Amino acid sequence: MRKGDKFEKDFSLHTHRVQVPVLISSQLLRSVNAGQIDVAGLVRKNKSWVLYLVELKSSIYPSAIQWLRLKRSQDYLSKVLDIETKLEVKFCQKADH
Repeated sequence: MRKGDKFEKDFSLHTHRVQVPVLISSQLLRSVNAGQIDVAGLVRKNKSWVLYLVELKSSIYPSAIQWLRLKRSQDYLSKVLDIETKLEVKFCQKADH
């Protein structure tokens, strides 16, 4: 298993234990010229929900175009679901040699 795939699998398992998992269609997001989301989950804050969107990277920071598409996803989902959204990037730690 590639480092990035293992990182995504492990992060997803951890996140879905503490958040309500959300599956977002990459086909839907592409149809509105937005970027696909690696991991998404809902968290209850006070009396409302917040949707957390996470881009997982095993190497470099997202390019300007990728970041723009991810922000489009955030904006689109926030409007369609009428919910606050948070977008963050998480990086895989390099293995010690």
